[in-house]
Amino acid sequence: MIPLVQITNPGDYILCLETFQAMVNKGDLELVYATCPLDTVIDEQNRFYTRKIFHQFRCTNCNAVYGMYVDATQGGEIKMNDKIFVPEEYETKDGE
Repeated sequence: MIPLVQITNPGDYILCLETFQAMVNKGDLELVYATCPLDTVIDEQNRFYTRKIFHQFRCTNCNAVYGMYVDATQGGEIKMNDKIFVPEEYETKDGE
């Protein structure tokens, strides 16, 4: 089971991300949605890819869905999600 935690600083996010990446590499988790590739979260200048980052994973054993969100200026969290995020299921701000 993945611990559901608050992420209070960038270091915590990187540690969580490295753990999730290892679990993806091992086959325990599958990356199902990402606002950026896992290997580009931190760029060559040691900066976040963007201020807000979201990755979603599915457990290959039990199908539980976990979301990992961080705002580089405010922190973030890991929590369970009801389903896999599909952007097309949500309206844009201008109603399209």
